[in-house]
Amino acid sequence: MSRVQREPVWSGFLTRPLAARIPEERRSATLMAIKAVHSAVFFSVAALILLVAWDGARGRPRRRTAAALGVALTETAVFVSNNQVCPLTPLAEELGAASGTVTDIYLPRWLSRRIPVLSGTTLVVGLMLNFRAWRATRPAGDPAEQASRTGERR
Repeated sequence: MSRVQREPVWSGFLTRPLAARIPEERRSATLMAIKAVHSAVFFSVAALILLVAWDGARGRPRRRTAAALGVALTETAVFVSNNQVCPLTPLAEELGAASGTVTDIYLPRWLSRRIPVLSGTTLVVGLMLNFRAWRATRPAGDPAEQASRTGERR
């Protein structure tokens, strides 16, 4: 089965000039640093997605949940807006990596291909669970609003 190679929409415009400015003798060290940062970002965002889902499953949304959700949604927007290519991937490939994606480096291919679906599903389920928990803990409001929810007449 051949792998579909996605072309980034906007990150190539940033990474090509940046890669061209890195001297040949520094490319190997720079590539290692980029892979380390790329890996740290990948695993951090994955942990934040799991945190959102965990807090939602426990029914305990907090400020940390909102912060984790904000970071995860921002990373999702960056990833999706770039044709599902992390902006660091083309930079790593410009510097000589055979494959710049973190998932190809550390995960089996069958799992690597499913990361967007698995993480996206986990994030959506966590978001729904947190929303449900938030709605359940909201103050009831005025008596007329309560009556309209329960179907009672005043």
